Amino acid sequence: MGYELRRWFEDRLPQEISSGERVVALAIADLVWDDSRIGYGRLFTQKLLHKTGFENETQIGKVLGKLAARGIELRVPIAGQDGKPLRNKRGQLVYAHRGHQRTFRVPFESEFPGRPAPYWNDEGERSPDRETNGWRNAERSPARETFNGERSPSREGNKAERSPARESMVTQAGDPIPLTTTTYLPPSVAPRAAATPGRTDGSKTDDDAITAAVDFLMNLPQPWAVGRVSAKATAPQLLEVAAEQGWNLDDQLVTKLTENPGGIRNYRQVLRIRIGDLPKAPPAPAPRATSPLPPWCGECADGARAAEREARLRLVYDDRGHGHPCPKCHPQMTSHAA
Repeated sequence: MGYELRRWFEDRLPQEISSGERVVALAIADLVWDDSRIGYGRLFTQKLLHKTGFENETQIGKVLGKLAARGIELRVPIAGQDGKPLRNKRGQLVYAHRGHQRTFRVPFESEFPGRPAPYWNDEGERSPDRETNGWRNAERSPARETFNGERSPSREGNKAERSPARESMVTQAGDPIPLTTTTYLPPSVAPRAAATPGRTDGSKTDDDAITAAVDFLMNLPQPWAVGRVSAKATAPQLLEVAAEQGWNLDDQLVTKLTENPGGIRNYRQVLRIRIGDLPKAPPAPAPRATSPLPPWCGECADGARAAEREARLRLVYDDRGHGHPCPKCHPQMTSHAA
């Protein structure tokens, strides 16, 4: 469900949208039905949150609003008793309110400012029962050839359940969208940490590195710190990027990942983006050349043996009690003599 429509939508989404907006748009295209381009329901929303990594519907709604401002409307307005879209007191369309869940719809090519789709000449990889490039320039979904009228994504025998955006009625209990369960796969382990079949060399070292990365992510300053599950999923990517860009898991990396916190609302999402876009580490400062401390004469500093390692103590005092650099062993005096 949604695979071909997702590919179709992915090729046409504008280049300038943000990564978060692209994630939400493609996740919706992946979940709706190809023929009707529509999806809704409690389970649909749960799967959308899982696929995008957002914590609640409010965050999804903000992203949908940004996409709508760019001319990419993925929400279906709720219809009133008269069949017309509902509007609030400010004249804005209503997409969700108490008792009415959001209904999502992927627009046709003429309904949003998309970019021209590339032609990859990959017809050999297409399903043999599809006409080659049959839907490339058409104003319809790839699987729409056998569809004669737009219908709800519910099953044939579930006629009583209608989309909440179609008419002013509360959706019945149960989700009409038979979505398949999505398995979450953590980021791939770095090549240097990948285990070779039949070998155990370095496996403990790799485990120690993963553990160190997990501890690093869980102990970031608030509100950047992540939980155990998220840390384990992100640790391999962090190790891979840090190794490629020359970073160590130290305070310098903490400062880089958590810089400029002003205006951030979703710290976990920003953290994942910053890890993926981590730049080259700054070069380490060159060590300063220091001259060795001359041997202590044993006469200055009132005989305090701490003067053997502390040049500032190597003083001789006049009758007034004023201290002066020892002419025999103070670094300033010996450097002048040299």
